[in-house]
Amino acid sequence: MHPMKRLLAGLIASLGVAGTAQANIEFVFDYSHDTNNVMTADMKNLLELAAGTLEARITDELAAIGPQGDFAPNIFFTPPDTGSSASAVNTIGANQIYVYVGGRELPDAPSLTISGVAKLATRPASVPGNDPDYLAYRDELRTRGQAGALDNPASDYAPWGGSIAFNTLSSFYVDDDISTLESFEGQYDFYTVALRSLIGILGYGVGGSASAADSFADQVDPENLEFTGGNAVAEFGGNVPLYYDVETEGGDDRFLDNGVMSSVDGVAQEALMTYNIGTNERRSVSDLDYAILKDIGWQVAAPVPEPAGYAMLLAGLGLVGAIARGRRG
Repeated sequence: MHPMKRLLAGLIASLGVAGTAQANIEFVFDYSHDTNNVMTADMKNLLELAAGTLEARITDELAAIGPQGDFAPNIFFTPPDTGSSASAVNTIGANQIYVYVGGRELPDAPSLTISGVAKLATRPASVPGNDPDYLAYRDELRTRGQAGALDNPASDYAPWGGSIAFNTLSSFYVDDDISTLESFEGQYDFYTVALRSLIGILGYGVGGSASAADSFADQVDPENLEFTGGNAVAEFGGNVPLYYDVETEGGDDRFLDNGVMSSVDGVAQEALMTYNIGTNERRSVSDLDYAILKDIGWQVAAPVPEPAGYAMLLAGLGLVGAIARGRRG
């Protein structure tokens, strides 16, 4: 975790804002497949900030992934620079979610997210595929300690990570102060796109040919194109409409319908994960988005201050100057 995020998490917890002392998830970003040189330093900083927003709220404890005796994970992913297939790392720390980040030309969206579960493992040729120890190890990879991930219907989700490809055909607005709301005509807000991408890694609203988590899909009413998860229904006041295009009579049940409203800190906002995201538009993770994450199986803690609130909190304690000096150092 970035040192500043560690400081913020500790400070917020010490003031009683975060609520519990549970471990939180941690996104780990790998830029080794950013061979198209898409990710600038400012983009990486904004991606870290978006990650911190979710890390502050998601308190699941995920088991580590790694070799064990004669067995080892066998994980493949879609490289963000090529869209082909490659072998991923086979060791991931407890609570970590490993994400390959880069970019390439994409036809229809500002980013493409593909989330993954560690479903396969290697074993010596002398060990049969039905060996109890091997099967137990493979299930450990698939669940990362979240037993509900193997339920039918699934009630949890435990990804190893995945990949995010940002569209090199899109123009992104890279803001060094996301508490401001200036105009950026014709550009996608990178912070908003990053949030949508990271939530896709958590199994909600992924794009392209990838699928949402089973625990999301199992709560979709495909006939009426509605999400029926209990937390979302309670937050929204009824089943939540999923995307449907009247003109084409087609839909995408991984996304909320355009215009579905929720709120952020008591202020009305279109939910983050509607099908379309426009240029010159900034969104945060709404209460409805967090409710759907709960339905997927994630443990969601009480709210912490939004990024603008962090700055005010730190300024009040005289810490902003110290952090700025640390960055320069």
